[in-house]
Amino acid sequence: MKLKEGVRIYGIRSELVLALIVCEDVYNEVGTDLVVTSIIDGMHSSGSLHYTGSAVDLRIRNLPQGRAEAVRDEIAERLGGDFDVVLEADHLHLEFQPKTAYERS
Repeated sequence: MKLKEGVRIYGIRSELVLALIVCEDVYNEVGTDLVVTSIIDGMHSSGSLHYTGSAVDLRIRNLPQGRAEAVRDEIAERLGGDFDVVLEADHLHLEFQPKTAYERS
């Protein structure tokens, strides 16, 4: 796993640490290094889960041609319903957003 220069990791939720381990496994399976391009840093919409350490962005330009959707699907399947995995135009956006009552405040 690599962090793009300037990526700030302090304040990241422990659930995202686990998610990044899963993401690294999926990226490795397709023969690509996982590159985290944003966590708490960067410009995001107001109310973004990035600012609470609950979201990360992952590079996709280094994935094999045509594999981004399959990588997204595999990550989503392995992480389950408490995570949203969204394929954006230039990155994968991953956020921890529990749908059940056990979410901590």
